[in-house]
Amino acid sequence: MAAAPVYSVLGKPIPRVEGRDKVTGGAQYSADVPLPGALWGKNVRSPHPHARIVSIDTSRAKAVPGVMAVLTAADVPRKRVGRSIRDYEVFCGERARFVGDIVAAVAAETSDAAEEAVLLVRVEYEELPAVFDPLEAMDPDAPLLHPEMRSYAGYPENLPTDFRNVCSYLTVERGSLVEGFAQADVVVENTFRTQLMHQGYLEPHACVAALGPTGRAEFWTSHKVPFALKRELADALERDEKDILIHRVNIGGEFGGKANPADAPAAYYLARTTGRPVKFVTSPHDDLTATTPRHASVIRIRTGARRNGTITAWDALVVWNSGAYGGFKPQIFGGNLGGSNNAAGWLAVPNLRIDARMVYTNQVPCAYMRAPGQPQAVFAAERQMDLVARELGMDPLELRLRNLADRLPSGEESLAPRVLRAAAEAIGWSQSSEPRVPSSEGTGRNSEQGVRNLLVGRGLAIGARGTGAGASTSDITVHPDGAITAVTAVPDNGTGGLTVIAQVVAETWNVPIERVRVVHGDTDAVPIDVGSGGSSITNSAGHAAVAASEKVQEQLAPLAAAMLSVERAEWRAGSWRPAASDDGRAVSVDELAIEMIKPGDPRAHAQVTFTPERSPNQQFCGQAAEVEVDPETGEVHLRKLAAVQDVGAIINEIGHQGQIEGSVVQGVGYALMEELSVDQGHITTASFGDYKIPTICDIPNMVTVNIRTTGPGPFEAKGIGETPIVPTAAAIANAVGDAIGAPILQLPITPERVLEAMEAKG
Repeated sequence: MAAAPVYSVLGKPIPRVEGRDKVTGGAQYSADVPLPGALWGKNVRSPHPHARIVSIDTSRAKAVPGVMAVLTAADVPRKRVGRSIRDYEVFCGERARFVGDIVAAVAAETSDAAEEAVLLVRVEYEELPAVFDPLEAMDPDAPLLHPEMRSYAGYPENLPTDFRNVCSYLTVERGSLVEGFAQADVVVENTFRTQLMHQGYLEPHACVAALGPTGRAEFWTSHKVPFALKRELADALERDEKDILIHRVNIGGEFGGKANPADAPAAYYLARTTGRPVKFVTSPHDDLTATTPRHASVIRIRTGARRNGTITAWDALVVWNSGAYGGFKPQIFGGNLGGSNNAAGWLAVPNLRIDARMVYTNQVPCAYMRAPGQPQAVFAAERQMDLVARELGMDPLELRLRNLADRLPSGEESLAPRVLRAAAEAIGWSQSSEPRVPSSEGTGRNSEQGVRNLLVGRGLAIGARGTGAGASTSDITVHPDGAITAVTAVPDNGTGGLTVIAQVVAETWNVPIERVRVVHGDTDAVPIDVGSGGSSITNSAGHAAVAASEKVQEQLAPLAAAMLSVERAEWRAGSWRPAASDDGRAVSVDELAIEMIKPGDPRAHAQVTFTPERSPNQQFCGQAAEVEVDPETGEVHLRKLAAVQDVGAIINEIGHQGQIEGSVVQGVGYALMEELSVDQGHITTASFGDYKIPTICDIPNMVTVNIRTTGPGPFEAKGIGETPIVPTAAAIANAVGDAIGAPILQLPITPERVLEAMEAKG
């Protein structure tokens, strides 16, 4: 690999540009918006997983002092809304489909009055048969949750008629499974299950809606894709997009969980009815039980292999538990159906079939979370590889290396084998005195304290993800004092995207970071922005910032030429220089600004919308874990974890490492403890006292190895926010399986499940 370029600002540990406001309380979140006369909004939610709404009586609620409005489906346009498929309503009309479905909403002078009114809304329900397991939901005799679903806008027209409760599907095929299994010496089949997982953000869903002086609908909401929200609200509220303004606010974390309109439509209708602003702040209970968690899944994989370790056939059925609706997802169908393609990992399997289905159930609607769908699919695929290795008596690393594809779609050499080997080396895979071939007895060792005979195991896994892309707009102005303003609509959801933009602009102009001011704009400030998602901020917004800067540099070149007394100047090596020579003369942006730029000079300003091409290549991440398992209690202790990823230019050293560690920590939670437990449609882990997330005590010292390559982003950067979470749960699960010598087929790997697996193995 070529040596990395030397930059003056990029790669440095620059503090967050918004950091001071956040630590001093100056940052404004949706719940902080101080609109005069604002009312409190609260929802009336269904207590049943599936029920017909017979009648609603709001008279007692309306009589509560301070209550200004109570709305039901009868009071708003009856229209189904959503993103790619429109299958839900602002308020339930004929039926409620999950515990927490919104039946009505209240606006009152105080939060207490609104809460009291919610309790006094009388809803008569007729309970209907419910189904919670997606496999059972596909049974021909299962209750049909959306009888009219084939009439929904966005519903796939070619979906087979016998797919009951299936709202989307995907099939990927190559070769012949019949031939592949005929060539196999062994066939291994397993079914894997993954759980509902909450994104675990600090700020609950919140929004404020108001009608401006001209009747324009204005929103302040914790949403990571403001322009998509603007389009969706225009459709849902039957208003023109120009009549909707999404103000900028900070987002207190989201990890994919804040990409749906949430309470914004209800807040609008209440504001329109009362003539006053309305604020919703979701309670912690409702945020955990009625918002959009990571999908649960059931994944069946049947694999054929030769004795020499060659995989000959791979047949996967991937069933996603959509919950009650599909309209909250950014993309319900398309090329990957939420990560389903990863159900075969990155193997060069000649005979392959992946059949994926998104299935309605009477549970909380699911949406996307960091690297959507990939941790589920990769857990199943990588666990299957270890179980195949066990059947063949092979080293799991050797089996993977024998079957990984060695070329990317572009024809370039794949880094998958390299990152996997590096992860194995970082964990000491080949240095252990224990046999690496999985044994039926595990690899028992005494603990360091010598108290218990703890079982030690190691596991590895590989994941990958592409760098996202989408249209982004940057607005650059050079001021007479040499300062540079960059206006962007990139949402601040904690990723450090605003700091990335500041560093890219500073590097492009060859100025200190202190000379750059980033202005976080609303949806009026620029025409479009892709928002935060798909690891796209650096690629999209970064390229836009470079393009707008280069346009200003070109516009100011005649002024620089005048200062240099040459016919033509061009920006080169961090300053303007004579176009026809390199005699050492140069004009910096500071010199030009002070000498030549006047306030309001149009040549010192440019706004550019840039849409980068989506790269077909993947960014690979190999991870390896070492665990201790107590055979008496089933407790798993993570001793070591190594994460190796191929990366492009690192824009911010601290932010880059933070994204890696944050992803891995969430992956540890997914592997070992995090689960929204469900009992007959009711989520029982309804607080963060019950829903466990990792603390520092659960995380070992991590080994991080970055392999420098090139990427599609500005200065050859790559996305980093999502890739490291993809293989974490799989690596840990493989380590636990290695330790106990029994199959781990379900997440999270709780002590109870460990003991059950050991008991089943005998």
